[in-house]
Amino acid sequence: MITPSLDRVVSRLYILKLVQASPSTVFSLMERLRERGIDKNIRALRPILRSLMIARSITAELVEGNGRVYTITDSGRAELDAYLSHLDVLKSDLPGAGNHAQKKDAA
Repeated sequence: MITPSLDRVVSRLYILKLVQASPSTVFSLMERLRERGIDKNIRALRPILRSLMIARSITAELVEGNGRVYTITDSGRAELDAYLSHLDVLKSDLPGAGNHAQKKDAA
């Protein structure tokens, strides 16, 4: 199995988070990613969407007037939760992260 690049993992994370928030077309995903500083074109986005569909993390439904609309699945929610829990672990490992949490609790 080929290990995905960090860029691809981050893209998967964003796509899963975005389609969890609301079902999206490829064009709306591109716009929403660009709003967050991730510049993806259709050529770069389609393989990631295809990979998420193969993994059954998202589904695509053809909607008249909109094209394919991507929606997250239960498997996709589990993948998203796994990514987010890994990020929480990384965040807690950062220097000063414990101090920040303690300051929040004290407030």
